[in-house]
Amino acid sequence: MRRSLSYVLIGIGVFGLLLAAGLRFYAPSRAEKTPLNLNITLVSTGPATIFNAATGQSDQLNLVATRLVKTDSAKSNSDVTVVQETLCVMRDVDDPPQCGDNPRDPRIVDISTDRVAADRKTAESVNDSKYHENVNGDTSVKHVGLSYKWPFHAKKQTYKFFDPISKQAPDARFIGTEKIGGLNLYKYQADINNVDLPVDNAQKIPGKYSDTRIVWVDPVTGVIVKGTEHQVRTFADGAPAADITLTFNKTAVDYQLKQAKDGRNKINLLTVWLPLIALVLGIVFLVAGVLVLRQQSGPRAEPPATATSEPPLERV
Repeated sequence: MRRSLSYVLIGIGVFGLLLAAGLRFYAPSRAEKTPLNLNITLVSTGPATIFNAATGQSDQLNLVATRLVKTDSAKSNSDVTVVQETLCVMRDVDDPPQCGDNPRDPRIVDISTDRVAADRKTAESVNDSKYHENVNGDTSVKHVGLSYKWPFHAKKQTYKFFDPISKQAPDARFIGTEKIGGLNLYKYQADINNVDLPVDNAQKIPGKYSDTRIVWVDPVTGVIVKGTEHQVRTFADGAPAADITLTFNKTAVDYQLKQAKDGRNKINLLTVWLPLIALVLGIVFLVAGVLVLRQQSGPRAEPPATATSEPPLERV
């Protein structure tokens, strides 16, 4: 009976050790992938100076930009995620709707769309016609580099960061670290300087476009926790057309912080805690099984000798 018990304990111990090794080396491939059920609403706000053609003057106003990011689950797969993004920028007047229900709403500054396919681990763009990538319906656009997420375990290095407006991918340089909400985040900055771009896409008024984007990234999950953008547009003669600064509002930052923390917890659970628990239990059961087996196979105690009484000697 003891021998059978020892084999069971040793078997459980070996299984625990194998499970620990499997979790340690296999779990990251499962845990460190962009989810396929993203449905995120992020709001940015900030001041703007925009040229008013009707008055010939520049208006000072506040803007609210709503970014809707949703996974196209039908087109995504185990390796690639396909994301559809809609960005609505509106004048912050009379509590504007999130995404301009009325296309003729005079508060609308701009509405744009971006569809991109990306590797679920590296977050790098994937160019394949079956994913139907496009910017504002232009299917000739080829995304380059990162778009709405950084890779897992991001490094302090330069990444390409795609800009849907200019359809370019400038360098996003690592510029430092900053702690937000208890997480130590990496900061990256991407700059575009004076590229030729129409001031008004509808009327094709020629002009120049400059943009500076700074993002605060959780290096473990690659989640962009906070972002700010400073965009400047000028007419061809250098006269100002628009100067806009937009930053994630507190609700957006708090939401992204939770996404990053939940992602970290999932990664730690699958790659650290579960392997560690399996390792400890495996060792405990293995040692217990060996001890029981040794007790079973050890030398047995000799039974005590039975005393015999000698017959008394007879006298001759």
